[in-house]
Amino acid sequence: MHEHKGFDTEAATWDDDPSHEERQVAVARAIVEALDLNPRMSALDIGGGTGRLTILLAHRIGSAVVTDPSAGMVQVARQRIEEAGLGDRLRAVQADLATDRLSGSYDVAWSSMALHHVQDLDELLRSVAELLVDGGRLAIADLDEDPDGAFHADKVDFDGHHGFDRERLTEQLTRAGFANVSFVDATTILKDDRDFGVFLCTATKDA
Repeated sequence: MHEHKGFDTEAATWDDDPSHEERQVAVARAIVEALDLNPRMSALDIGGGTGRLTILLAHRIGSAVVTDPSAGMVQVARQRIEEAGLGDRLRAVQADLATDRLSGSYDVAWSSMALHHVQDLDELLRSVAELLVDGGRLAIADLDEDPDGAFHADKVDFDGHHGFDRERLTEQLTRAGFANVSFVDATTILKDDRDFGVFLCTATKDA
């Protein structure tokens, strides 16, 4: 994720955009419908930004670690966690899971609109699989394939993925050690008078 310097500067005002909040609420709802969360579970948020998605889901799980490569985002996430009174169960750490090793094991991992920024997706998925317990669940919310790159047309330095082809992502997850991959439509994002589809992909770590 090379763009995290840009996210450092945007971090403080990131949650002020109502569309970001709407998206996270929709993704949280889709995750609750797709996964059987319970208060004994430990969760891992991949590229969690300001931690908003995990804060929305906090009452359904036991504990969570929010990771993000951007120092600015992690700083805001720590502040948001404290403001929400969740500091005893949630923490935020600066980490790029494609390259940094994290300790511990988790029952569930989720990510919202982060994976299209990850260049080495295979490495990231392998590393997440290693952090999940056998039978652990993964939920990924991200953009459906956008071949002409319209969604990130305003980002001159964007070097990630223009959304994902569902079949290809299924193959990548299978290679990384996941099974039972399925997709639902989670929400849409309106940008420049165009609707971009956001899916929720769920998968189970193969025992």
